[in-house]
Order: sequence, then structure tokens, then C-alpha cells
Amino acid sequence: MPHERPLLLLTRPRAQSARFADEFTARFGTGFDILTAPVMEIVPEADPIPLDGVAALIFTSENGVAAFAAVQPDRSLHAWCVGERTADAARAAGFTATASEGTAETLVRDLAAAGPSGMLLHLRGEHAAGDVKGDLTALGFEIETRVVYRQAALPFGADVLARVAQAPLTLLPLFSPRSARLVGAQLGDSPARLALVPMSPAVTAAWTGPAPVVLCPAARPDGPAMLDALGEAITTAPAS
Repeated sequence: MPHERPLLLLTRPRAQSARFADEFTARFGTGFDILTAPVMEIVPEADPIPLDGVAALIFTSENGVAAFAAVQPDRSLHAWCVGERTADAARAAGFTATASEGTAETLVRDLAAAGPSGMLLHLRGEHAAGDVKGDLTALGFEIETRVVYRQAALPFGADVLARVAQAPLTLLPLFSPRSARLVGAQLGDSPARLALVPMSPAVTAAWTGPAPVVLCPAARPDGPAMLDALGEAITTAPAS
């Protein structure tokens, strides 16, 4: 039997999806089915990370903070972070941190304005949006990168594909270009009625899945803006 309630499909790793599900329910109530189906599994690297000659750190995800903190006890270096959520994770791990506005571009802009001296170390995942190292190198900074975790792709099960196909509307927030590509490839030619909510223009551009019935990009690359865009999608999606 088809499900009668709209479906919120969460495809981030489970801990991040659980947090977002709580925020969504607090904002919009319990009249939605919520299905968590991660398309990536975070696999931290276990190798030690030396900090000889490093003057400051760059983090572009919470996962980078967690992976680095697990293998390096030193918290003396300042952390430049892509957004508030990543900066909060860095502070919780014991770093002093500066937050940018959620994109690689704003992070590079803020570092260029502050002009920290010495070598910067960007701690990142195997797949990352933007070219922080290339952009900062072009501005004259000394910077190295270190991959501290990998994002292993996970397939949807048949049950997930069936739930999405049967839902009267599937709300689909997408937080990265890679997750957009992975989800789009797995949904393929699904008959799903999708309300697509991408976090950034790069995420929108990476989508190659079924055409959505409504597209509501977030105004900013952060959680509150994603919730705002989901609210718009709920309001404007055409009736089935």
C-alpha cells in the first residue's frame, strides 16, 4: 500500500541525519515519515598526523575534526573552519576556532583577509567541494592537505527505493555535490515525486536524478537555511 504521508529522506551519515531529523521534527511536527538511508559511510584514517612546522589548521567538515582529534592530541593550533557547525565541533574537541559562512569560497576569503602567517594544514575528506589548497596557494599562502577520512559509497536497499517510489512526496535535502551524484544515480528513473532541497548551487548542478516536482535551494549553506527551504518545498509542492 502506498504511504499517505510525505517522506523525508535523509542520506547523510547516521549521526548527522539523526540530528537533522530532530531539528526537522521540532520545526514541522510529526506529520511526516522519516527514512534514514546513508549513501556514504565515514571511514577515518588511523595514521598519526605530525604537526611539525604547522602554524594553523583548516577544517571543512565535522568529520575532519573528529578524524583528526582521534589521532592527534595537540589542541594548541588555531582552527579555521568552513562554517559554524564545524567550528562548534572543533571547539568541543578543544580547539580555538574561527567560523566562515559555510562554503570553501568564504573560507578562502576570510583567510585572505586575516592573513595568518606560517604553514596551514587542511584536514579533509577524500572527496571535498572546492579547491581550498589551490585557491590559497594562488594567494601566496603555504598550505598542505591531509586526507583524514574517506567517504565509502553505500547503496540504497530495495526497501528504500520502494518507499521513495510509493510516497506521495519525498522531501530530499542534499548537503554536498557527491551525495547529490550518489543519490541521483541510485534513484535513476524512479517515479518518485521529489521535492529537492540542495544546499548550494554546486549541489544543484551535481543532481542527475529524476526531475523534481519542486526545487527549493537553500539561501545559505547552513542547517537553518535548509530547514527554511524544506518549509518552502512543503508549502509549494503541487498536490499529487
